[in-house]
Amino acid sequence: MPIVTSRRRILLPGIVRLRNEAAFTLLELITAIVMVAILATMMVGVVRGIQERADKANCSGNLKSLYAGAVLYIQEHQHWPQINAKLISSGKEEYARQWYKAFSPYGVSEYNWACPSVQRQVGSPDLKDPKNARIDYLSTPFDTRPMTPYLWAKQPWFIERGAVHSGGNLIIFSSGQISTIGEVFPGK
Repeated sequence: MPIVTSRRRILLPGIVRLRNEAAFTLLELITAIVMVAILATMMVGVVRGIQERADKANCSGNLKSLYAGAVLYIQEHQHWPQINAKLISSGKEEYARQWYKAFSPYGVSEYNWACPSVQRQVGSPDLKDPKNARIDYLSTPFDTRPMTPYLWAKQPWFIERGAVHSGGNLIIFSSGQISTIGEVFPGK
């Protein structure tokens, strides 16, 4: 004769089955899935914001490296690097290679000339390959007098080509200060 208890039930003599009291209902399962989806959606925005801040920090670091390279170049050569600005429109790779060559003795690599956001947007090409040479920071052309780059405190030395960061293009000035276009020209 089968015996029925509150925790287990004997279906047939010798076969015991525990009651499945810890199972989820369909409603509970759907609720859990919706909550996980909402949290995942919120995290995408957070991760995107973290990536943006990291890229902007890396970009600022690149500008600081270019600034240090320019200062050392000026100290050694007694003038600003004289790279022909006309090459920007005719031979961007050659323009970039000339800047690479001018600053490489001062520890500035090809990667210091590339904004990480732009690098990711263009598929992260190998910048050591000459056909991929590019610069994401344009310089102000100065003459060959030693102090010309230092004459105006708010004269930019390098400015980011693309407005890929919040606040706009990053700029580094003769003092080494980094700002955005939005900070220099509010409302633009």
